[in-house]
Amino acid sequence: MTEEKTTQTAVIGAGPGGYPAAFLAADLGLDVTLIDPEKNPGGVCLYRGCIPSKALLHAAKVITEAERAPRWGITFAKPQIDPDKLRQWKDEVVEKLVGGLGQLTRQRKINYIQGRATFIDPHNLEIKTNDGRTDNLKFENAVIATGSRPALIPGLDTPPGILDSTSALDLPGIPKTMLIVGGGYIGL
Repeated sequence: MTEEKTTQTAVIGAGPGGYPAAFLAADLGLDVTLIDPEKNPGGVCLYRGCIPSKALLHAAKVITEAERAPRWGITFAKPQIDPDKLRQWKDEVVEKLVGGLGQLTRQRKINYIQGRATFIDPHNLEIKTNDGRTDNLKFENAVIATGSRPALIPGLDTPPGILDSTSALDLPGIPKTMLIVGGGYIGL
């Protein structure tokens, strides 16, 4: 069943470009609808990029500091890493942050729709929601902030053992060696 809705500003994508645009528009008094497939705003950065990477980098920093501590007269036993517990902690950090963004979205009375939007014409969207509905949304203004996704090697089906930035953050174990292609923040 298709439901017809209207909004002054439709924001497609709830990552670090979309949710601030939606927040500003709402703060300026506009009726805003924010559309993204995730449960809460956050985008790749919060769900699968910067924030989970920073959580794991923090854990690595603690290990490095423990290894250097004997220079300062403090000795620790060699750290033992529990990948499942580390992954759970990383996921809890992400959930706390995106949950906070969800709360800020509700406080601003932004209509948040979990789904994917497609332009029908310059002032209408079709939204396929995560729960199987199809909604039509008439809007005055639109912001497209659909973000990024990992780049794939052209012409190569991804064989086992080749990871992208998302799957590398959810490894079931710690490999002895790894080659990383790309020196951006996530690669580092």
